[in-house]
Amino acid sequence: MTARALDAGPEAGVEGTAASGAGALEAPGTEGGPLAREHPWAAPLAPGHCQLWWASSADAHPALHELLDARERTRLAALRNPGARDLYLAAHALARVVAAAQLGLEPAEVDLTVVCKHCGGPHGKPQPPDPLRMSLSHSGGRVVVALAHSTAVGVDIEEIGPYAPDVAQRVLAPQERVVLGALPAAERPAGFIRYWTRKEALLKSTGDGLAVAPELLRVTSPDAPPRLLSWEGPDRPLLPLRLYDLEAGPGHRAALAAVGAPLRLAHHDGSALLRLHSTERELAS
Repeated sequence: MTARALDAGPEAGVEGTAASGAGALEAPGTEGGPLAREHPWAAPLAPGHCQLWWASSADAHPALHELLDARERTRLAALRNPGARDLYLAAHALARVVAAAQLGLEPAEVDLTVVCKHCGGPHGKPQPPDPLRMSLSHSGGRVVVALAHSTAVGVDIEEIGPYAPDVAQRVLAPQERVVLGALPAAERPAGFIRYWTRKEALLKSTGDGLAVAPELLRVTSPDAPPRLLSWEGPDRPLLPLRLYDLEAGPGHRAALAAVGAPLRLAHHDGSALLRLHSTERELAS
């Protein structure tokens, strides 16, 4: 994926209105002021809009550690793989920076709660204060954070790896396995990841995660426009679920899901934003 400007505008083909519309958050010092003009990431987020912030593990500067809370620092320290630590740091620092801009807070002041929908335990997707809704994901060397106003969202990015038929057997619906098996062998790895990112995004948007078996969900084929076709079992949400494929760069696939009304998507350069905050903290130290 090529580097994007901090405010790259809405995704082509997605309907919506300007981000400064009625109901937008009014972060102190941002609306219409010099901060909003200088840093478009600080412009208020309106209902019906979703920001997608893209970064990489290379953006995990040591100065970003101070943005994390105690729980995140403990989790980060427990990761043994350096690449996994870099992905975690970049993703969680970016999540705090973009949420803080909307709330008029410092990134370290943002209260990101993590509560499982099913058991109440301290795991699941981090959520900022109302009315913001958030989801984040990382894989390979890529990071993405989705931030919306009032609408629950789920985002997933995955690096395309070798095709594993035994995994496909466990997580795909019978009809999906037939479609995937009919693809040329060279196309099956990417086809499977397309299926998986769509399902993972849907389950993250509802807060269910893998507590709901992915094979209970059936989505459109990898080369078709993304849509949920069926959800078996008692946990199917009452509200409609919207599904979007995202351009995640070479070797990756990504998807976004939203609960309720359609969203207008805008892509942003999270790498530039993290570099800005890293530089600010280095100068302040």
